[in-house]
Amino acid sequence: MVAADLKKMLKSGEFPCRVYLLYGEEAFLKAHYQNKLAEYFKPEAMEELNVFLFSGKSYDLSAVDEAIESLPVFADRKLLVFTDSQIFKPDGRNGATAEYRNYWEKRLKDVPEYVYIIFSENEIDKRSALYKYVNKNQAAVEFTYLSENEMIQWTVGLFRTLGKTISPFDAKYLVEITDSGMLAVKREAEKLAAYVKDGLSVGRKEIDAMVTPSVENKVFDMIDALIEKDIHLALIKMNDLFTLKEDANRILGAMMYHVDKLVNTKLLLGQGFGKSEIMSKLKLAPFQAGKYMRECEKYQMEELTALLKRCTKTDAYLKSNSMDNYTLLELLLFESV
Repeated sequence: MVAADLKKMLKSGEFPCRVYLLYGEEAFLKAHYQNKLAEYFKPEAMEELNVFLFSGKSYDLSAVDEAIESLPVFADRKLLVFTDSQIFKPDGRNGATAEYRNYWEKRLKDVPEYVYIIFSENEIDKRSALYKYVNKNQAAVEFTYLSENEMIQWTVGLFRTLGKTISPFDAKYLVEITDSGMLAVKREAEKLAAYVKDGLSVGRKEIDAMVTPSVENKVFDMIDALIEKDIHLALIKMNDLFTLKEDANRILGAMMYHVDKLVNTKLLLGQGFGKSEIMSKLKLAPFQAGKYMRECEKYQMEELTALLKRCTKTDAYLKSNSMDNYTLLELLLFESV
């Protein structure tokens, strides 16, 4: 099931299931529909005695049983909401323990008619028995990143609700320099709307004045400069990160991440894979996949793999060398041009 199916349910008021699993990369949509479902399912009276919230993978199972088994208090339903319970993972090392998974394998097959349950998960494994059960017998709803066009249209509409206008071209730019996801773009849009005050439109000038590109975007620009052999520009980008007091390990980690994605995107393109397959295999948002696909075509594979090796070498130095970490990063830039 996808978000559109859940939207139809909310519009019609017809909910065939009592258990809803919400998951996926797009945190904004997931939170939005969690709130919508909770608003619909919560009882009209005595909310404090009929709505139960549980967070994380460790909670009192006896309290869950009591909440489910006891009748609603002066109401016709009860609602239980679990946030990041981690029960939809196959082992206790990365998810909930076997005790919790075993409990829910039995419990989900015996949910009273007056009980509604919402699970909002940061991460799931579709191979898990619990996921397969909910997906088949209840409702598992995946919230994926919007496509590039959808994201641009949504951003334009978001500014409209804030009483401002932005062109699709500038909306695209804002999305590209912001961390992935609707929530990050929403934060920047609200900040921009407050910045222009009585002004009606938001453009590139306002975006550059108020929005600080994510570390990942700054690192991407630095890698571009390295591949283009522009050491001056690469150093400027690096110094921008130093000025922001970004940790050297985080900067290098972002460099390795981007170069690795460029290498793998180039490999997948060479094997004939398209954008959707690249997004799935490399776990990228549409804007990210499009950017890697465009950028990797500029470079030879030998250049990218050589840069990745130098980054790995510098990573070892950061962990064992007494030299200043920022100096090591600057040496990495000089060695790469």
